[in-house]
Amino acid sequence: MVSVRPNSPLGRRFSSFFCAVVAGLVLWSQSRTSCLSAQTAEAGVEDLFRIGTDARTMALGNSAAAFPQDPSAFLWNPAGMVVVQQRSILLSHTTLFEDVQYQTINYIHPTLSAGTFGLGVSRIGIAGIHNYDDVGGGTGSTGVPVDLGEISYWWGKLTLAYGATLYKGFSLGTNFVVHRQVLGPASSYGFGMDAGLHYRIRREGSLFNNLYFGASMMNALPARLKLGTQFETFTRTIRVGMAKIFYIRGEQDRFLLMADEEKGQYRKTIFHAGAEYAFQNTLFLRAGVEDGKMTFGGGLSLRYFQIDYATGRFGDNPAYFPRSHRFSLILNIGRSIPEQRRLIEAKRQVEMQRRVELEMVEAIQKRIQDGLKTGKDFFAVGDFFRARLEFGGVLKEDPQNAEAQALLDQTNTQEQTLLKEREQQLLKETRENESKQNDIAFVNQCFQDGLALLDKGAYQKAIERWNQALERDPSNAQIQSYISSARDVLEGEVQKLLGKSRQLIRQENQSEAYQVLRQAKEMGGDSPKLANDIKAEMKSLDEKFGFLNAYQAGVQRYEAKDYTSAAQFFQRALELEPNNDKAKELYRNAQARVKGLTKEMGRDTKGKYSQGLRLYQEGNFRGAIAVWEEALKVDSTNVKILEAIQGAKARVEVYNQHKK
Repeated sequence: MVSVRPNSPLGRRFSSFFCAVVAGLVLWSQSRTSCLSAQTAEAGVEDLFRIGTDARTMALGNSAAAFPQDPSAFLWNPAGMVVVQQRSILLSHTTLFEDVQYQTINYIHPTLSAGTFGLGVSRIGIAGIHNYDDVGGGTGSTGVPVDLGEISYWWGKLTLAYGATLYKGFSLGTNFVVHRQVLGPASSYGFGMDAGLHYRIRREGSLFNNLYFGASMMNALPARLKLGTQFETFTRTIRVGMAKIFYIRGEQDRFLLMADEEKGQYRKTIFHAGAEYAFQNTLFLRAGVEDGKMTFGGGLSLRYFQIDYATGRFGDNPAYFPRSHRFSLILNIGRSIPEQRRLIEAKRQVEMQRRVELEMVEAIQKRIQDGLKTGKDFFAVGDFFRARLEFGGVLKEDPQNAEAQALLDQTNTQEQTLLKEREQQLLKETRENESKQNDIAFVNQCFQDGLALLDKGAYQKAIERWNQALERDPSNAQIQSYISSARDVLEGEVQKLLGKSRQLIRQENQSEAYQVLRQAKEMGGDSPKLANDIKAEMKSLDEKFGFLNAYQAGVQRYEAKDYTSAAQFFQRALELEPNNDKAKELYRNAQARVKGLTKEMGRDTKGKYSQGLRLYQEGNFRGAIAVWEEALKVDSTNVKILEAIQGAKARVEVYNQHKK
């Protein structure tokens, strides 16, 4: 017979291997049953690693089925891994009792769309076990115990985990588990599987928002080990739990409540509960209860690592199981999932801007191709005036365009040819009269001057110059045609300027709008129709100028925090332009600040305010503004919401300036 005796006071209380080592290691999980040997041989044994690996969960009374937010998540609920938002590694060491050491390393890897992966390695072991063999004993008698030296015992566990959200907050997960036990030269392997499910409620503004549920079955497919002649089959453990997060101080701090109920296959139900207060997601205070025994702990989280501490007692007998202390270290790797999403969104915005710029280049190329084609069509039918405009427009888009320049040169040549033909006709009619030759020279000069002015966009001056030519050559069909075409183009250009002035007025840029209208007036010349259109726009701008005076005065007083005067000026501005949204907004804000409302938010308003804060913290400033604007429809004079909107708009403005 072989007996194994740990070299410690606790080990000497037992007389066989399973009473000395295995029973000692699992005593805290078996102490609630009346007969350890019966449970080992008949009912199976429990997985030692159910005591957990990390200090955080230990401090929370090992309540973790619904919100296991660190790299040990899969050990409590493989589906609950989805709450972890950053790749991280957990290192932990615990002295359970006497010389029993417990080490673990866990890694968790959340992804944007492929679920979450986990890997864990844990080991519980003890060394210095004396191996005795009875020598010389016969049947029914005891021989002489001979010390065969020291051996060690350890139990290791490898876990491969995967969890994924399938539909609207509902997640499933599983663990593939490998157990290994080693006692001296003897060893054994066992394979098993765990399963879990998880659900999160997302209802902004509701009491049930951020409510989590979790359930897991450890050893759903139980492992079976054989060490020597003894078989061990692990029992199933079912754990269900829930967790609720409360955000405090504008979501700067967080309060977490958790509760689990754990039922072993052959033992009574155990209740776990815990609470955690997180100050700015940096400092953590924790307390919990596990089967009536209190646990405590805390943690400190920085950018790349987190240190946690917990203290608690595993067994019921304090003489054998004094209070244990556990430390764990979490190392964060890379960007979190929210940070990755924000980065993807920023890249998407950059790509969108790149596509817009590309579309602009393509639009320019299209205008160039269309201009060349249209110009060629005009050139083919002898409309050299419009051909000139088209080719000139192409050169404005692309001054180095050789084809457009060549076509413009051909247009010039054709125009000169027509002009020469007219000269010859006049000379023939007047038999080279010297006076007529002077008229021809004058007409030619006026025509050339008009073309030069036309190329510069001075349509009215070009018309005036060609009219001077008509005074000497009233029947010149070419010049008459050019004058008619120039007037059509002139009217189109003036209408464009009027449209630009209207746009500037809408943008409240009255100074530049006046400059554009003056440019239109100079360009319009003596056309009665254009003069009337320009006059109407001038009148509209004068009325707008009165609005802007009142509006700008209101803005100045608003910025000086003279909200009473600001409200009066905004009210005057709205009398001139009742539908101006910006004036409405500032008038509303000024009135709210005059009243200084500090009343409690209603339930709906408070929910939307909290939703906006979360979007703001995630970097979605425009989304936050939209949500807060919705809240203002319910509570239009709430100063707190107005200040939040103002802060978010300032961040958007900074972002836009940085983007430029």
